[in-house]
Amino acid sequence: MRSDITRRFFVTSALAVMALPRWAVAAVTTIISGRTFQGNRAPDGVKGEGGEGLRARSNMIIQNCTFLDLGNGAVRVNVPTDNLTIQSCSGSNFYRFLEDTSSDRTNPANLTNFAVRKVTGREVDRGMTRIRYGSHSGTIEDVTAYASSQCDLYCVGYQLDGDAHDITYSRVQAHGFREVTRPDDKYWNGDGFSDERGNHGIRYLSCLATGCSDGGFDLKSANVYLEDCTAARNKRNFRLWNSGVLRRCTSKHPRWYGGKGGAAHFSFHGTVDRYVLDQPVVTAGAGNRAPVFLIVTKNVLHLEIRNAKIDAPDAPLFAVYGPEPVITWVPPRNQQDIKVGKEKA
Repeated sequence: MRSDITRRFFVTSALAVMALPRWAVAAVTTIISGRTFQGNRAPDGVKGEGGEGLRARSNMIIQNCTFLDLGNGAVRVNVPTDNLTIQSCSGSNFYRFLEDTSSDRTNPANLTNFAVRKVTGREVDRGMTRIRYGSHSGTIEDVTAYASSQCDLYCVGYQLDGDAHDITYSRVQAHGFREVTRPDDKYWNGDGFSDERGNHGIRYLSCLATGCSDGGFDLKSANVYLEDCTAARNKRNFRLWNSGVLRRCTSKHPRWYGGKGGAAHFSFHGTVDRYVLDQPVVTAGAGNRAPVFLIVTKNVLHLEIRNAKIDAPDAPLFAVYGPEPVITWVPPRNQQDIKVGKEKA
């Protein structure tokens, strides 16, 4: 099925046959398949205008559905929800696709044992997913979000908050989450992926973030793990606040879009512990002077850099504003493939 919409565009495809998790097959009570959920959000709609698409419930599969012109929750989780699967869906022109906000503040809407897969969203104004409270044991895979040209303040492709934990993103993409109404004398937000200090057990595998006005990956959770992720043309491709391991991650051509603060490949902030960058790849064209490692921390950062491949001919390797970091090179610095304009800004 193909549909064209003025200014907005989406594609829906036939439902693919796929294996469901064993728990999903055993516990299914509701299947919603092949439906279109149409709101009344205008192309220049703001905040929650357009209404919700549907409210998720435990033991529900939502598949091969289309979501159009909706507000804060094409799919809304408003009560504790277990065993939710959303797959093979698409949508356009919404504030958020998956929104986790409880209707009763005394009863957090924890989302548990969930999967979101093969979903594409276009013209996203605030975010593709927001998962919070004590939500846990979830997988988000093969999901792509394209931001609108009128993103709201604090837009973010995929957002974790509260105490959400043990969640894995696989082959997930976020493109173009940029604030457009923030004054130039303020710091511009707008991230591809974000998590907070209350989160833990968070993994990002083969994910991609491009064209965001702040962090491609803006991560505050402890012991975060990234593998084969790429960030390109974000202001700060990887923005790190706590501890973790980044394995075979690639930073390309950071770009400043506006507001306070400059661009960087890997930036470290706040109260940090230890990070390991294993086989990082950095690429920047001529004239790009964004530092490879921007360190603006409150305490001493311990950073281990293994087998780096860095090609940033006009950029400094380090820019440090705060305590000097402890850098461990494995193998030694002179045995790694590093081409920079200078050692330190």
